Amino acid sequence: MSEKKVTPYKKKKVFLDKKASIVVYAVTLVLAVVCRTIQLKTNMNFATGKYIDDSIFKNTTLWVLVIGFALTLAIMIWGESRDKAIKSCILVNPMRLKADRLNKKISPAAGISMLVMAVFIGFQVISEISAIASVNLENSTDDNPIFIFSGISLYSWIIYLIMITLVITFVSTGVNILKGDGITRGNCFFLMLFPIWKLINIFDMITEYQLIGPYSEKCYMLFTDMSSAMFILFLVRFFCGYEKKNTRLGLIMFGYIASTIAAVSSIPRYITFFTVRYSEREGMLTPDVTDIGIILMTITIVAVFWSTYVYRVMPKLNLLGKRRWSVTQTDPSEKFEMKSIDDKK
Repeated sequence: MSEKKVTPYKKKKVFLDKKASIVVYAVTLVLAVVCRTIQLKTNMNFATGKYIDDSIFKNTTLWVLVIGFALTLAIMIWGESRDKAIKSCILVNPMRLKADRLNKKISPAAGISMLVMAVFIGFQVISEISAIASVNLENSTDDNPIFIFSGISLYSWIIYLIMITLVITFVSTGVNILKGDGITRGNCFFLMLFPIWKLINIFDMITEYQLIGPYSEKCYMLFTDMSSAMFILFLVRFFCGYEKKNTRLGLIMFGYIASTIAAVSSIPRYITFFTVRYSEREGMLTPDVTDIGIILMTITIVAVFWSTYVYRVMPKLNLLGKRRWSVTQTDPSEKFEMKSIDDKK
């Protein structure tokens, strides 16, 4: 009887891990912030809000963002996310875990970032209302009394109500994450107010300025609102259990995009406050404080897909020299091929 020839199994190496996308994200963010800071200092007319030289070839910030996002998307599409075997354990890749299992493993950093986001939104509401109230109190006299909240329209009060509800929602979400419950369906329901709020901001910006394209500051503000709104939409779909084929890809990509653009929009302007004289930067728009919250919230949620491996113990046939279960005896002359746990058809 001839012996069967069995080709020895060679473990397939991972050419490119999806986790490498976070390295590209970090490099893109740092380079884009540096380029934007230099751009504001050397090539920006703050009085008009436009570039001194608007040549696209000199817009290094734009090129860094385009190339960085393209590389990140390529890694997310063609990269791999495999389980790994170490000693007696299997490391289950978080990209392969279901939403309910992954939800329980969101890090406390994400919970803290939610609380920070709530603080920034609350600060924005209080500062805007306080500014109006302060002007009314200053102009109010005994002969001509002015109501403290005079000048705030019903439309503005609706927006403030949405923002206050979001403050409560982000606090609740952050507390649930810190407790280990993750992002609940109730949190997801009220988080849907975030895209509505950002959509209102976009509408207001377009109606107020009409033309946004020539003004780079407004462009970055616009894309920050758009990308953060899309991130929340994918987050709600994922953690509500309505995941589709590309939901995780969309969630992670818009997390990277929102975090990077928010950083490019806000951090260089904060740096400009300390590096450029007021007479030169007069007319520069003040950064939105909630952008910092967006930077932290998006990336701490995305990090859960790279850091929460689940350990699954591999069964052993022998324990302290004793068999745990009976095994059918086989002919030692026969050879069998064992497939890797990574070979999933």
